[in-house]
Amino acid sequence: MQSKQLGSSRSAKRMKSLSPNWITEGLPDVEYKTYLLLAYLKEVKKEFFEQKIYPSYSDLYGHYRNLLEVKTGREQMKMAFPKTLTRADFENLRLEYQSLAEDDAFLQVMDEIIEYSIPEFQKHLETGLELYRLVEGNLHISEVGLQALEVSEGYFFLLAPPKKEAAVYQYGLTRVHLPDGQYRAIHVSHLDNVRLSISNTFENLKTDLIRRSSNKNVMATYLIESEVSVPWEESMLPVAKRCLVEYLVKQKQGE
Repeated sequence: MQSKQLGSSRSAKRMKSLSPNWITEGLPDVEYKTYLLLAYLKEVKKEFFEQKIYPSYSDLYGHYRNLLEVKTGREQMKMAFPKTLTRADFENLRLEYQSLAEDDAFLQVMDEIIEYSIPEFQKHLETGLELYRLVEGNLHISEVGLQALEVSEGYFFLLAPPKKEAAVYQYGLTRVHLPDGQYRAIHVSHLDNVRLSISNTFENLKTDLIRRSSNKNVMATYLIESEVSVPWEESMLPVAKRCLVEYLVKQKQGE
């Protein structure tokens, strides 16, 4: 990573996406659907090879969840239809039934592509997760200066090899209410990139941030330091943000 990339505000280049309705739209053909899937997964694999976690990982996970929901819906629908006994296997104490409602060709194609796709998504998700863990495992978070009483807002410095320049961010934590529970979300804004020196220490930088802020109280300020160099917008920053949220939540729980 070159220093000039630190804290870049440019949005990450979007890879070719897969339509959320790729299973149901277009030709009801297994070969065609497989082509769409493999073309998409090829793009995902390329992104992961370049150590770019997002947006590929979240997009991949969204498709995977959709597949599981469709599969569950299909299984519930099949269970709801009446069945007739077709064979009795008394030796193995098993009865075999056949649904009275036969699937049409479209639903059969959908079932086949779902069964093929789920393991493919799982395999690529595991690759993305390994990459995430690599970045996460090489991040170290420490507090800069005096400990703040309130950590729901503050600053953080993000430092990565060659560690000559740090990106400065302001953050704020909020609660997000979703159907499956409450989550902490973090919003950040990039303030500056700063060159480090003997006189330009993180403690001095924090003092300068507070001096320039309208809030003169001691603000929570953290140093997030990485031992690996990965693409900034697609991997370094998003993983650092998630790790900081987990760190801050643990801090609040320990109070």
